[in-house]
Amino acid sequence: MDTLITTEMINCLMHATTVSIIVMALIQKFKTLSCVQKDCHIFLLNLIFSFVIGISFSITFYNETIEDSIWISLFSFIGAPSLYEMLKKQNVINMDLKSLDDTLPKNNEESNQKEV
Repeated sequence: MDTLITTEMINCLMHATTVSIIVMALIQKFKTLSCVQKDCHIFLLNLIFSFVIGISFSITFYNETIEDSIWISLFSFIGAPSLYEMLKKQNVINMDLKSLDDTLPKNNEESNQKEV
């Protein structure tokens, strides 16, 4: 079994998990944009972000070769949606994205109007 799964492959999978988490969070932020409305848009974003972030991240932080970086990106592309769905089904994450307007306190707006 040791020859089937090499140390290099395990390292690539561990690095891809890190990249998948970053890509997953970035895609969730982009889902709030009005131009991202269909599943094909999310698929393209996932593909682009997985390879752009995966290659640059693994070369920069892990000093991987370009070949390993491409494999890490591929594993990340395959794993990011799967990882998100798995965590959501297990109730590990409940990501309710809010707009910036929802996070601002209402009291500041009311006090600013009273001062004018």
